[in-house]
Amino acid sequence: MQLRSILSFALPLLLAACGDAQVGSDYPGESLLTVQGTIVNELGEAPAGPVDAVLVWNIQGGSDNENFPVRATATGSFPASFTLSIHEPPPEQALNDLSKGGLVDTRVGIATVRAALSEDDADGEPSSLGVDEHHVIVYVESEMDEDGFWSNFFGGALDPGFHVMDAFPRKGGSEVDTELKAAFDACNAAATTEAEHNACFGYDVKLKIRPSAAGPSTKLTVRMAPSEDLEYPDWH
Repeated sequence: MQLRSILSFALPLLLAACGDAQVGSDYPGESLLTVQGTIVNELGEAPAGPVDAVLVWNIQGGSDNENFPVRATATGSFPASFTLSIHEPPPEQALNDLSKGGLVDTRVGIATVRAALSEDDADGEPSSLGVDEHHVIVYVESEMDEDGFWSNFFGGALDPGFHVMDAFPRKGGSEVDTELKAAFDACNAAATTEAEHNACFGYDVKLKIRPSAAGPSTKLTVRMAPSEDLEYPDWH
């Protein structure tokens, strides 16, 4: 199964507010997921301006397109802290729909948490300064097939909603590579229908992604560094 990626961000991320919730036209409602973390600077120099944490959805099909319409500003000197509060599901275009490839299952969004210059200081189209190399944020739209592509990919079915996940890179000959190859071979050998064979491709991906033990309490670390020194979580 060949997949390409679009990088887009169109989900409201707001700094968590202190004190009582304010009900009114500007009140975003209850948070569906709130995560905290830090941005560390290993660029060797100070960024050109204030830095924001942003969520970038990695979806199949089309061409690359980066868009950062909403930010959460990091506070303090580096390592700087941030809080991302998500108040609504990702937009439809951020969801991976594999039905055209013969995989009938829920739609799923997979996002990385990155650092970029704040909107006021970005000159033209903003670019990523860094990324959390070890975590992704996953959104599950509806009930997940127990034996489908996504449950194979995540090591088990996930409930609908947002999840903080650990990401383990797959490199040739590594323990992760050996594990996923063995799982794919076993799945493929047991498959008797085209749908079952297609579901086995959940093991034939670039990352091993599993639920973080601490769930929403997981502390994220976004590392700013030269691009050649960063390993962006790329699941396909």
